[in-house]
Amino acid sequence: MAKFRDFITSHRRWMIVVLLAGFSLVNYIDRQALPVLATELRGELGMTTEQYSYIISTFLAAYAIGYGIAGTTLDRVGVKVGLAVALAFWSIVAMGHAAVTGWLSLAAARFLLGIGQSFNAPGGMKGIAEWIPRRERGLCSAIFSNANSLGAVLAPPLVGTLALWLGWRWAFLITGTLGFGLLAVWWRVYRSPEEDAALSEGERAYIMKDRIEAEAGRPLEAASYGKILRDPLCLTLCSIRFLTDPFSYFISFWLIDYFRTVRGFSLETIVLLGWLPYLASPFFGGPIGGALSDWLVRRGVAVRTARMRLMLGAACVTPLALVAVRTEHAWLAVVISFFLVAANSCWNVNKLTLVSELVSRHQVASIVSLGGIAGSVGGVLSTLLAGKLIATIGYVPVFTGIGVLHLAAFSILALVRRRFDGKPVVA
Repeated sequence: MAKFRDFITSHRRWMIVVLLAGFSLVNYIDRQALPVLATELRGELGMTTEQYSYIISTFLAAYAIGYGIAGTTLDRVGVKVGLAVALAFWSIVAMGHAAVTGWLSLAAARFLLGIGQSFNAPGGMKGIAEWIPRRERGLCSAIFSNANSLGAVLAPPLVGTLALWLGWRWAFLITGTLGFGLLAVWWRVYRSPEEDAALSEGERAYIMKDRIEAEAGRPLEAASYGKILRDPLCLTLCSIRFLTDPFSYFISFWLIDYFRTVRGFSLETIVLLGWLPYLASPFFGGPIGGALSDWLVRRGVAVRTARMRLMLGAACVTPLALVAVRTEHAWLAVVISFFLVAANSCWNVNKLTLVSELVSRHQVASIVSLGGIAGSVGGVLSTLLAGKLIATIGYVPVFTGIGVLHLAAFSILALVRRRFDGKPVVA
């Protein structure tokens, strides 16, 4: 027991990563409850496919607004307070979904959920930038960001089972309470490396040495959004979020609906199989993508080159979406969806890690938030378009479109690569 305690004390940064991953896990269980129950809510509340797209778009619009608030707020009040308030708020709202009576009240609940949950990504990446040295950051970013997908894995069996046993209102109510247990642990445990009394001096020195080296010549205070937006490289990062975040939102909000409405899966089948594609993210695409890019860095490959190599590999996999929607075999569509989720996860992990390595830790939350705004705007536009297309034509053009997004985004990133080599985004 003493050896285990000593190990935990000397590797406390990993416990912090696990805590941050807990936020992503709860975040996605609360978020994915709606896609799992969408068919039931359509029947009881009388929602159409287009109204469902409006509800999703409302959430994403709130996400964009929330990102605009989250970045500067977190950079000023800190990770501990910012994430604690956000978690409490979105958990209450998630429970409030149990009281909706129509698609308008559901849209209002999703709007509030989007505001609260928008703090998760910038807060988590800011926490990682504070605690994790660069040579470990790819894997840690993967653990944090892919806990989202672990939540997506758990949501179908958990939410579906609760709905089958108790009804969909109780499913929303019970899953919404998960955040309060995490909140109690977070408030008790989290401190910055400078303030954490449980942190060993050796680990503190290791973290602080890397921080000093990483931030040499970089600003030591948060930059305004106006200053950040004047940097063309920040605009590039926002543009790739605008292009590729719609893929993530499609996987989150439409994939289960596709299997239910086109492939004929029942709620019981979703409980048994609906989690399989999402399994690719927390156990394969994200961790492997993050670990491989870290391995390349340790082998002497330039940090930014390592991240971009993995992003290119992921972009070459996503065109398989064109095959998934056209195959006659439902099992093959599930298998291909697994690889699509893995590739998107690998892309997202290295994208977020790249951002954290381009800027000072004092500006990470602001940069991630601006990218999140761009991604949410892309998500709103793509969701409204998807709702129209699905209602009138079907899923084929939607799968075709999302299959080329990552290659387009990588082309933009590669074109401006030389402009950000060797310098931070915001000087």
